[in-house]
Amino acid sequence: MHRTRKTAVIGAALATTAITLSSFGVAAQDASPAASADAMASTGYAELDQAMSADQPLAGTQVSIQTQWRGAEGEGFAAAFAPFVQATGINVVPDIIGTSHETTLRARVQGGAPPDMAMLAQPSAIVQYGQEGSLVDIASFMDVDALAANHANIGAYEDGDSLWGLPYKVDVKSVVWYPIPAFEAAGYEIPQTWDELIALSDQIVADGGTPWCVGIGAGTATGWQTTDLVEGALLRLSGGDVYDQWVSHELPFNSPEVKAAWDLAGEIYFTPGYVLGGNTAITALDQTTPMDPMFQGPDGVVGTEDDDLTNPGCWMHTIPFWYGPDFFPDQRANPGTVSKFIVGEDVGIFPLPPVTPDLVPALSSGDAAIVFNDRPEVRAFTEYLSTQEGIEGWTKLSGAVSAITDVPAEWYQGNYESEVASDILANATVSRFDASDLMPPTVGQGSFWTEAVDWIAANGENTDEVLQAIDDSWPQ
Repeated sequence: MHRTRKTAVIGAALATTAITLSSFGVAAQDASPAASADAMASTGYAELDQAMSADQPLAGTQVSIQTQWRGAEGEGFAAAFAPFVQATGINVVPDIIGTSHETTLRARVQGGAPPDMAMLAQPSAIVQYGQEGSLVDIASFMDVDALAANHANIGAYEDGDSLWGLPYKVDVKSVVWYPIPAFEAAGYEIPQTWDELIALSDQIVADGGTPWCVGIGAGTATGWQTTDLVEGALLRLSGGDVYDQWVSHELPFNSPEVKAAWDLAGEIYFTPGYVLGGNTAITALDQTTPMDPMFQGPDGVVGTEDDDLTNPGCWMHTIPFWYGPDFFPDQRANPGTVSKFIVGEDVGIFPLPPVTPDLVPALSSGDAAIVFNDRPEVRAFTEYLSTQEGIEGWTKLSGAVSAITDVPAEWYQGNYESEVASDILANATVSRFDASDLMPPTVGQGSFWTEAVDWIAANGENTDEVLQAIDDSWPQ
């Protein structure tokens, strides 16, 4: 049944929800009963309304969903769906795959045992799953026009009259993490242009430091961080129209514009003295660890009580907002604890600066919900995730940015990371979605990643060969 109206009554129905988290899963028996009068409030969704009715007819059923959200992200997602569990009695069971999420999902699908749902960040892979017949068409039970009215980037998941993915969360990319105490002590200022960023890097080297922390090891997904850097470089150099032509392969990888973007990214990776450990460390280090030396204190060793960000082994790290504090060394070494380092006070974030002041880009990606198994409880949960309330708990807990464009602005206030992300989007003169996620999977999640690894191994000396190899892999 299609949704016929947009409503926000779920918030009233679930306002008194008590959230109980257990290993990021929230079982129905953990949630206190919902008030029956509120639970009967209409949402305009057939299955969700049925599930929330006073007798909770779907109570005791289960929805499995594969994600890659662990740590604070896992806790945030659990906070988001806990009200649904309470109001419906449906158990939601996340299966968290921290590394090789995409490969694991593909193996499960090919093996005939997919989860009920998954969250995936690659629109091209999602559409491919749909075209292969692996997914339930969301358009078969939800109104696509109504969703498009307030969901960002929904067109990326459409294929004719079918909708294969429901946009859920947005991630702003091309940001740089830095140690606030050390920057202040050294008198370093946040760079406003690419030239200033390079000048700052040179100054750190001249002062005896190493400007960049880089480590991109991510199992079968190794290379994705480099694609982000290249994408951001192309947006900065050539703008949105050229970027769009590249995504569609109207502009090939071996074009001068794209090569210039790789060269710009290479300034960070391959300038002597810029990266801690040099180019060999870039792929050798797991993506959760390269920032560790930034936290060093007077003893010059990370992982001790002296850690205070005053004596960085490396000074800047470019990775999306989800990195901290989950992967700060003290929190990572002691799971279940909270880092002593506060984002926004001890560790800061600034946008990767533009090349020219008149071309200020914002690069983003996003996770979308996809449906493999068609049952009433799965439909109800999908419908719930399409509402503001479906992400409210996460946004208020730790600042997740919703794909829903009209969520209340006050939900983001007071969260440093959300405010930085909001400023980046507000100040951008051009905004685009992650290119590799839009390209055919054999390229965007294939040759683009693997050839980036080869490029790094060669210290950037094989750019022409790498670009030709990616271009040759584009499906005919």
